[in-house]
Amino acid sequence: MVNHQEREIVEYPSTGKLLKLLLASLVFVALGAVFIVVGTSEEDRSLGMTLAGIVTVAFFGACLLYFVYRLINRKPSLIINDEGIEDNSSYTGGGKIRWEEIREIMLYEMMGQKFIGLKLYDEAAYLKRQSGFKKWLMKVNSGMVQAPVNVPQNGVKMKLDALHDMMSAKLEQAAARSRDCLE
Repeated sequence: MVNHQEREIVEYPSTGKLLKLLLASLVFVALGAVFIVVGTSEEDRSLGMTLAGIVTVAFFGACLLYFVYRLINRKPSLIINDEGIEDNSSYTGGGKIRWEEIREIMLYEMMGQKFIGLKLYDEAAYLKRQSGFKKWLMKVNSGMVQAPVNVPQNGVKMKLDALHDMMSAKLEQAAARSRDCLE
């Protein structure tokens, strides 16, 4: 949704996508539970299967809780305005990021899913603003993907190509304003 009065772009998560992800997580939690039961049964004792079940239940259980939270808490996934971006599109959403902090906005694909990646001038300063488990996840994530801040397609309704174009235009406008202030 574009609010022309405040020149903000506000994107909410797709309820349909969240429900599909919630259902998929539920299936994996159930599958993990089966692994645990089979791995601990008298006739099939298997430490490997039990551990796989525990990891599956823990990971997808956390995903399940996050998707339930996002369905209940209907705050925007992404707010884009003249100041910058507020990213809440995933658990590792970056929060508020000013245009001056963003070096590059790019589209990329990983494991069949599209992302918008934001490369920052000072990734360390950005990570310092984060806390706890989220900070740790962001550090791990930044080693596996192309940018420290990532907006997944399942986090927003708008197609990422169109969103990327809007974000790139806003970044250019911010750079032009910054140059004008220096002159």
